Amino acid sequence: MADKKCELGVFFIAPPSGALGEPPESTRLFEERRKKIMEILRSLYPDIEFHSFSITNSRDVSDALDKTKSAVGYIAFIFNSLYGLVRPIIGSDKPTVMIAETYGAAGDFLLEYSRARVEGRRILGIITRSVEDRELLKRYVGYLYTIYKLRNSKILFIVSPGVKTLFNAEFPLSIDLYSYSRQLQALFGITPIIMDSREFTEKYYSKVADGEARKVAEKWMEEAKEVLEKDEREIVESAKLYIAMRRAVQDYEADAIAVDCIVLYRNGFLNAWPCLGFMELIRRDEAVPACEADVYSAALLLLMKHLANRPGFINDPSPDMLSDEIVYYHCFAPITPYGYGDKRVVPYTITSAHLGGKKASIYVEAPVGEKVTVAGLSPEEKILTIHTAEVLRNELSLRSCSTKIIGKANTRSIIESYTWRAGWHRVLFYGDWRRELKEIASLLGLTVVEEDVER
Repeated sequence: MADKKCELGVFFIAPPSGALGEPPESTRLFEERRKKIMEILRSLYPDIEFHSFSITNSRDVSDALDKTKSAVGYIAFIFNSLYGLVRPIIGSDKPTVMIAETYGAAGDFLLEYSRARVEGRRILGIITRSVEDRELLKRYVGYLYTIYKLRNSKILFIVSPGVKTLFNAEFPLSIDLYSYSRQLQALFGITPIIMDSREFTEKYYSKVADGEARKVAEKWMEEAKEVLEKDEREIVESAKLYIAMRRAVQDYEADAIAVDCIVLYRNGFLNAWPCLGFMELIRRDEAVPACEADVYSAALLLLMKHLANRPGFINDPSPDMLSDEIVYYHCFAPITPYGYGDKRVVPYTITSAHLGGKKASIYVEAPVGEKVTVAGLSPEEKILTIHTAEVLRNELSLRSCSTKIIGKANTRSIIESYTWRAGWHRVLFYGDWRRELKEIASLLGLTVVEEDVER
């Protein structure tokens, strides 16, 4: 992450005369609220540099905006209305949180917030009597802090030489890969680092000693509930790949690593699968791993890492409409589904997958009886997709991928609303994150498609 501090503009829109009342009582009340709110903000987020301004007229607005050009976003507290002073702040086009007080600010809030939504502004708002509520401030400022962290994040992509060319190329060479990495930067500010697999092998993978890798592999096998993988060499090679990935992440100061595993393994660029290594990266909170160099899913994984420290499970959703279930499958899932570096670890089995054709995969016994949120991303359309499911059970079989989480969901609605430009992949997170994802999507300028909502 960058050393530059997160800066936020905090604007207290408090004309002395207005809907709430008149001075001197109004000015005394506003100053008390401002002081209390700033104390709470600084105690909640000591690493954020808050620039606070009292706004009573148009000149104050211009001055505050001029002095906060480097801010990631704005928090606008509206205490008194009738003057529309929040509109230029919204018009700055920075992510803006509006927090309005019920008695004094309803007029401005109802008019300006609805206008901003129609105009497609990056805006999130709430109106309440309790503008000093600690949990409210923690959640809303947390969204802006997450955006700051995304803008300072880096993803290291390990891809084949040809794919690297396509990643860096402009139309017409790249076709579907065209602008993926540009869109990643445009929407989230995430910096992609593209590494040729030959360079990765030469600098990192080939340098890992067999003995060092074997120690890691033996630990994995000892801790596994069961080892069904018959080719132990595949597990050792996976350990080599884990050590290589960890070192590459450290050298490039990357927050995430995305390996184009199927292409690299099937075409002889790598002789190891990253699944076990991904498991270890999350368990030790060393990096955010992304399967198959999936740009879209990597962005979602980083978003939830920064928002809630919640790991995700990239998967191929596979519905069964007769049972109204979805099989969420892939060959890797976190064994710490509630947090990076979490001490709560679920059982895992090292196994083959795809009828025995894919080696060194893991079957994870994911928690059951819980709600999960499944998200997808279509950057070109600026769409975030969401649906939820209840986890019923896990399935161990050689069919398709090794980890299969079976969820109860509204399959018909999901199928009819599936956003194809987001791809087949979706990312599953334990917990109900619908509200949080919808709210931060507003600040990121994304349209939310709730795939499981009947239309």
